[in-house]
Amino acid sequence: MKKKLALLMAAIMTVAMVPMTAFAAATTDINAVDQVKTAVDATFTSRVELSKDEDSADLEVEGGGNRFQVYLTLENGKFAKAENPADGDDYYIMDTTDGFGDYVTEYRAHGVADVEVLSDTRAILTLSVPAFNRGNDGKDRIILPIVATADEIGAVTAYFSTNNTVFADVHDVIATAYDEEVIIESDGVVTFVEDSSDDRKNIKDITIEGLTNGAINNGVDITLKLKGNYRFIVSPDGQGLCGEDNDIPIPINQIVTLLNDNSNIDCTINDFDEDELTFRFTGISGTQVPLIRIGGIAIEPTKSCDVGDVATITVSSKDFDSVKLEVARMVEEAVTYTVEDDDLPTIWAGKDYSNYDTEGNAWVVNDVEDANTLEVSIEENTGDILNTSRKATFTFPEGIEVVAANFDGVDRNPNFKYEIDENVVTIWYYGERAESDATDMTVEFTLNAAPTFSGDVDVTLGGEFDDVELTVATVKAPYTVEAKTSEVLIDYRYVPVNEIVITEAEEGILEEDDQIVLAVEKMDFEDAGTYEVTSGDIEVDVTIDNAPAGIYDRSRNYAYLFVEVTDESTEASSITISGLELYLDRTLPVGGYALQNIGGRFNSVGDPNNGEAINILWENSVTVDNETYEAYNFVPNENRASTGLFKYDAVTVNDEYVEVVTAGRDQDDSSTTRK
Repeated sequence: MKKKLALLMAAIMTVAMVPMTAFAAATTDINAVDQVKTAVDATFTSRVELSKDEDSADLEVEGGGNRFQVYLTLENGKFAKAENPADGDDYYIMDTTDGFGDYVTEYRAHGVADVEVLSDTRAILTLSVPAFNRGNDGKDRIILPIVATADEIGAVTAYFSTNNTVFADVHDVIATAYDEEVIIESDGVVTFVEDSSDDRKNIKDITIEGLTNGAINNGVDITLKLKGNYRFIVSPDGQGLCGEDNDIPIPINQIVTLLNDNSNIDCTINDFDEDELTFRFTGISGTQVPLIRIGGIAIEPTKSCDVGDVATITVSSKDFDSVKLEVARMVEEAVTYTVEDDDLPTIWAGKDYSNYDTEGNAWVVNDVEDANTLEVSIEENTGDILNTSRKATFTFPEGIEVVAANFDGVDRNPNFKYEIDENVVTIWYYGERAESDATDMTVEFTLNAAPTFSGDVDVTLGGEFDDVELTVATVKAPYTVEAKTSEVLIDYRYVPVNEIVITEAEEGILEEDDQIVLAVEKMDFEDAGTYEVTSGDIEVDVTIDNAPAGIYDRSRNYAYLFVEVTDESTEASSITISGLELYLDRTLPVGGYALQNIGGRFNSVGDPNNGEAINILWENSVTVDNETYEAYNFVPNENRASTGLFKYDAVTVNDEYVEVVTAGRDQDDSSTTRK
């Protein structure tokens, strides 16, 4: 005989999953409607809704027809058996005589023509094609109730699979099972600030939730025991407990609320004092699943309460095991600012971390995955301290530009907004809502660092925030150029100067066709010398040009040394250039002359008229005039005011690479070699 079943579902938390095959055209929407908590071996009910994605193709059955079949498999659960099986069936029966056009029986199924139970964990469902395709009786979905029991503690998951490529294999959690029949939880912890004038606060609500019928018995005492350097507020007349606003006792029906049908149930307080509250219910039926909320009563710290002291309430009864909850704590500061306890992320100087959509000609705010800083957490400990209508700021040092900011926790305030202006991020309306007693948020940033910046990146919180400085990243040069000072005499050809060493920070950071262009002011190279890859496996060519045509700055007289990468490295490499010789005109004044690492004429927007960056150190720089730079560096976006670009500036390797010590044509004690 065919075994049938009425099915029900609820969404909670994901656990271990059975692998299933997903088709390429996976378009199934699944929604576990009911948030079900259950005890192990207890029967629970819930619903799952199935439909196709609105934008995808309709499901079609080969050969036509308006029904299709799907396998349903339960993990950590079994289909529940009927208490009074009819006609020999072992499981709950679904009446499908009306087909799938209407809701069916007490379980309110829709679009379900038949359920064949193969075992206590596996069934074949016959479902409505029109309902799945969002076109049947205005309900636009299949509604599938499940009745089941949980095997073990944890999530109960339902898996759906078929051979139709439009119906994607999907799964969802339908219940979470616990080893107890009662769950006791607190909505949170209230905080007191040391030396604050707030001397009393209401505790957060405590919930006692029964998972089965009769979890709380009639006439059984439930006790709340307060421990720590805190106490309940007893009214001056000794008639009851008080809230945070005044000394008038709170009625018991406001302290303890039974959220289920309570028309025939009375609650009475049997005992109370500064550290204990005991109450009981009378009139509770054994068929009721209780849901109790306790709140509205205040506590205050005693004189001996210090920073770090916590208040706990132990909830106990003969009906369930005792549970200890933290309900309050004393803190030193009203707002706590922290960063992840993690290694500092590395930002490469000169690299462009912005996200420019070349096809749409628009800047895109990066996703959180693109953030290159630690996460900054801001936790308000004591209530609505931060005035949400006033601005708060995150300020980074000069040489840092903010590309994007990714906030979490502020979406609870629909008025939240932020603005990026180069190295400053300003936010408004960052509190949750007017009725909220806390402002908690986290933020990560995407940053660009100037080619000349190095070291730790500190962000300073200001405005409505306390002035706090946090380190969120560190900036390193993608490669280094080192050269010692050479003391020389002028007016000689082939004046030798010290070697130059170029070292990558990591493998492959200098890519094929990248160039490093080194320039010495006021003199010419006579010889490119020799070069050697002293570590790693990078391949390069080294040439000189004292008057290059094209993109380089020729406003002053420079000697140029070109290092071009012909094959990038697979391990970090070093290049040593030695045997360099210069010609110094005798008109040069005595003093130091710099060796600079210079960039090409380009911009980060990728304008073909200006070319691209010659290497990673210049990706976020623009070598255009001020007016053009300002045009490139503005983005008309509510949350962005700049692109994170910098005005081009050369990087000085050694500001006294060549030190002219004296004029020398008529001196025979010159240390130079004449040729």
